[in-house]
Amino acid sequence: MATRTQAIPLTPRQAESDPSPAPALPPISRRKQATVLLSAFVTIALTIGYNQCFGVFQEYYLSPTQDVIVPAPAAQASPPTALLAFVGTLCYGLTWAGGLFVNPVISRIEHGTWTPTTPSTPSTPSTRLWRRRVLRLVRPRTITISGVLLMTLGFTLASFSSSIWQLLLTQGFLVGLGMSLLYFPLLAPAPEYFNSHRATAMGFILAGGGTGGLIFSPVIRALLSSVGGRWTLRIYALFNLIAGLPIAWAVPRSRFAGVSTAEGPERRNTHVSRALATRATFIFSVIAAFLQAAGAQLPLSFIPSYTVILGLTASKGANFLAISNAINAVSRVLTGYAGDRLGRQNTLILTLLLAATSVFAFWLSSVLAFSAPSSLSLWLAFIVLYSVSAGGYYGLFPALIAEVFGIRQYAAVNAFILFVRGLGTMFGSPVGGQLLGSADRGAAAYASIAYWDGALLMGATACCIGVRWADGKGKGWKWIA
Repeated sequence: MATRTQAIPLTPRQAESDPSPAPALPPISRRKQATVLLSAFVTIALTIGYNQCFGVFQEYYLSPTQDVIVPAPAAQASPPTALLAFVGTLCYGLTWAGGLFVNPVISRIEHGTWTPTTPSTPSTPSTRLWRRRVLRLVRPRTITISGVLLMTLGFTLASFSSSIWQLLLTQGFLVGLGMSLLYFPLLAPAPEYFNSHRATAMGFILAGGGTGGLIFSPVIRALLSSVGGRWTLRIYALFNLIAGLPIAWAVPRSRFAGVSTAEGPERRNTHVSRALATRATFIFSVIAAFLQAAGAQLPLSFIPSYTVILGLTASKGANFLAISNAINAVSRVLTGYAGDRLGRQNTLILTLLLAATSVFAFWLSSVLAFSAPSSLSLWLAFIVLYSVSAGGYYGLFPALIAEVFGIRQYAAVNAFILFVRGLGTMFGSPVGGQLLGSADRGAAAYASIAYWDGALLMGATACCIGVRWADGKGKGWKWIA
């Protein structure tokens, strides 16, 4: 049976964003689209899904029963909550921040050239031969497989760690670097394979983060309780290797690699130009990305620990985190679907505003009413409402980048914004851990985190409104955008 194919031309909105006319992208089969969807979905589950359930590890490291860190943080007068939170946020931040370096390398590999860009570095026969040899050895699969091996190495070495700085180097730095090498080669070309339903497709792909968190949170908690921290890390390292290698092998090629121009094969633009960097839409997008990343990870980092403060077990905290990830996964698909019909920018602003409101209305209220019977109900309401609304940004911003800046600028803008999101992630949770202070304060210590989180998300909402205004001013106002 012949495979159905469809040509995906540039949409008028994309054409407005691109500075010059460009040839249409080559046709793509439905089977290839399904392969891209599945491989990218699993990639997100292995990377973002793990990062979203690190709070289970964090709660374990802070508990008196942990068997990894010596001396135990729980035995210290002032537990190093901020430093332990930084283990997770360093990994999460590097997963995103690495795109600024990985995307240009992948683009050059797919283009088949590695030529000097300045007259001061002339090409000689020996250097050209060296580049050809490197390009024969280095393929996108080389990058992704290296990422899986680095992740496995990081988890394995973490199982032999005995101090927080060793966890920072292994479970934080090595795992985060490996995740970046796996994440971007599989995710960067994904939007190129879809057109009219791009937001829905990206919502499905990014739902892998919630699905991964849904599965990993209770499994990791059960392993920590039954075999301890060291063997949990070793088992997860083996699982990561088995699940990651097939996905690393299935990395898709950018569709621009098959587009020819008068100058030769077209290579994806992976650098943000000065003209693009000075546009109001870009500036607002970057600030929004930083603030949203700093605020969005905070509840996920502290769901397990705050649940324990409320008098429930650590297993209940892991289950609540799993429920949050499940709702988040469904939300990413639904908000992507809604964005295709109601306007991606409109939907993004509404979901961000709802997330910020839920922090003040429910989490903060739960903290302030800690001694009242309603405290737990308010906390559960927050988990549900926040999980529904927080998925909106993740599900919509990739398609939104393609819409506002054009599909040919997607790789460059997406890599830079994810780099900024990585910085934001490494900023938000450690500051929250510092605000938490001593565990002796009990639930009252979480009030400062709730105020901090709500302020970050409100700032991100305001910046997204700025993107909506600047984009409408430049292209003409549309209610559905």
